[in-house]
Amino acid sequence: MSATFASVALWLLMAALFFLPSEDAVAQSNRQNVLVIYVDDLGYGDTGVYGHSVVKTPNIDRLAEEGMRFTQFYAPSALCSPSRAGLLTGRNPYRTGVESWIPNDSLVALGDNETTLADLAKERGYRTAVIGKWHLNGGLHMQNAPQPRDFGFDYQYGLAAWVKNAAVRESTQLPRRGAMFPDNMYRNNTAVGPTQKYSAELVSDEAIGWLKSASGPFFLLLTYSEVHTPIASPPNYLAQYQAHLSQEAKDNPLMYYFDWRDRPWRGRGEYYANVSYMDAQLGRVIEYLREKGVLDDTLVIFSSDNGPVTDAPVTPWEIGMAGETAGLRGKKRFLFEGGLRVPGIIRYPARVQAGRIEQRPATALDVFPTLAQWLGVTVNPSVPLDGESLWPLIDEQEFERQQLLYWSIPTPDGMEFAVRDGDWKLIVDSEGVPRHLFDLASDWYELNNLLESESAVRERLLQLYEVRRAAVETDPLALARKSRER
Repeated sequence: MSATFASVALWLLMAALFFLPSEDAVAQSNRQNVLVIYVDDLGYGDTGVYGHSVVKTPNIDRLAEEGMRFTQFYAPSALCSPSRAGLLTGRNPYRTGVESWIPNDSLVALGDNETTLADLAKERGYRTAVIGKWHLNGGLHMQNAPQPRDFGFDYQYGLAAWVKNAAVRESTQLPRRGAMFPDNMYRNNTAVGPTQKYSAELVSDEAIGWLKSASGPFFLLLTYSEVHTPIASPPNYLAQYQAHLSQEAKDNPLMYYFDWRDRPWRGRGEYYANVSYMDAQLGRVIEYLREKGVLDDTLVIFSSDNGPVTDAPVTPWEIGMAGETAGLRGKKRFLFEGGLRVPGIIRYPARVQAGRIEQRPATALDVFPTLAQWLGVTVNPSVPLDGESLWPLIDEQEFERQQLLYWSIPTPDGMEFAVRDGDWKLIVDSEGVPRHLFDLASDWYELNNLLESESAVRERLLQLYEVRRAAVETDPLALARKSRER
């Protein structure tokens, strides 16, 4: 047997063993629906229920009122592609082959031997779909890249990454203007072509259509590209926030976002409008399920892929954004709390008390083992997971995290790694040197660096970081992929 054939056989065997049905669990499986809503760049403080004093988000607020809201819920990364990889697999993104955001036409992609949430659901006979943003490869057009269908999804609709419109982008009249109706949507990896609605409405239309198309239990990953730039909302949402638009924005509607550079400030109203527009569109899907009488039979999980882009831009595409972290330090692309802590809501009336506020830390990496337990799938212990099932926490039983919270991402400030154990958080630079130590119990805002005064804690967390980093760098699925590439 050749080395290449042996390595292929090894990873195929590992993928097959990743989920092993438990007869008792199968018998108990309730086969109710699963709706995971993952929005883009929404900050911890960007919604009404999380404290925003201006933005109206009645549908997200109602989800929280009818379910459980986390005060310390974390994204797997401070960037979109790695966070999506982590959500789908329950594994640190570096294990999956996705370390940063994926450029168009890149050969970087979610590892094709990874097992996803959709694989778990499909194993139990669920129909599965991802509707909205994908961004786990270099494009939905690429024939040589793993696509949603390769990860358990029966159906796909949406964007590879973010909204594009060639007619606006390629206009020779400066500044460029025009409605950012996406012309880069794909349905089952076939280009849709020009559209006449904004992205979130197209996504909700498609989701409701897919839900109507067949019966039986479903798993739907609903991934809005809002509020990622370019933010674009219908006029009636902009009208709600006229008081927060500058004269520049009022005089120059529909201006292409890259042409905002070197022009007067546009105010925060366009961002606020986009949050409310996204809220209204996801609300349409939730209300459809409510009207059909199946919402209470659906496990609903809502979160964001990373922290927001704030009103302190450092690149041209960040101009005009106004994301809120509720005062937390940092933002998207950084490993301080503002880049990692995000909204997190679970609605499931059969087991979640309405209006509950949960203060214990959790992460989107926990969704995979939580769903695996709920579906009755025994996960192969030889494939490392970085999350853990939240059912003990959901059921208000004793819950002490066994898994270290660990993040890794190339950042503008060189702080590439972070670990959290209990209330202590250590941030380490790309050379492995500890740079920041915070006690989050008394310092949510990460203002008091205790690196020198708490040397024993620093060394303990540094050791935990080194052990986890070594484990990630020797991950069996990652090594199997590398072996095939040789």
